[in-house]
Amino acid sequence: MQVYRIAGMNIAVEPRYEYTKKYLADYAVDDTDYELLINITDEMIDYEQSLNVKIHGEKLGDAGCESIAVLRVLCDYIIRRGGFFLHCSCLKYRGKAIIFTAPSGTGKSTHAALWKQHFGDSVEIINDDKPLVREDADGFTIYGTPWRGKHGRGTNTSAPIGAVFFLAQAPENSVEPVDSITALSLLMQQTVIPRGREDTAALVDMLGRLIESVPMHRLYCNISDEAVTTALSALDF
Repeated sequence: MQVYRIAGMNIAVEPRYEYTKKYLADYAVDDTDYELLINITDEMIDYEQSLNVKIHGEKLGDAGCESIAVLRVLCDYIIRRGGFFLHCSCLKYRGKAIIFTAPSGTGKSTHAALWKQHFGDSVEIINDDKPLVREDADGFTIYGTPWRGKHGRGTNTSAPIGAVFFLAQAPENSVEPVDSITALSLLMQQTVIPRGREDTAALVDMLGRLIESVPMHRLYCNISDEAVTTALSALDF
């Protein structure tokens, strides 16, 4: 058993596969105390396998299924600890996190990479696919996780959320504010909906507070450097 510190939580995992140990290695800590122990069962692996076939049309190795199963347990657990999963690419700039979220294939990773090219070391990629968000008395913080996406971009770091951009491909770059109802709908599409009614209500409440406290923007963009400066013009930090 190994303890990992992910999104400010000490999580113990007993993986079956060496792949999972390597996958989580950057988040390993020497602590022996933990708040959650994750044991992956055959049923959990079978579920992830069937889901991958349904979504992607192909099987994933059992080791890969195990790592995803660990994330799914975390997504269920974090709701009760004031947090949630968000499918997005996020980076740290000027000490705050900027989130780019949209359906797969829209260009989140591409846009984040443009920021890195534009600003160099002034930008740090927090996570390129599956970060976790937590709320505390100071607001919302987004955390890197081992699940970094197909490009493997991300670091074991965190930052308070400064802005959220909902990406849409377009021939010309423009940005506009998003109303709260639309923002809630778009965020709900990019997270994991809990199975329980109380947990779902808690998620909706958290998303509502995030929308109230963080600027929400729709960014219509292409893959030019101007896309970065267009988004930058909407920031107030």
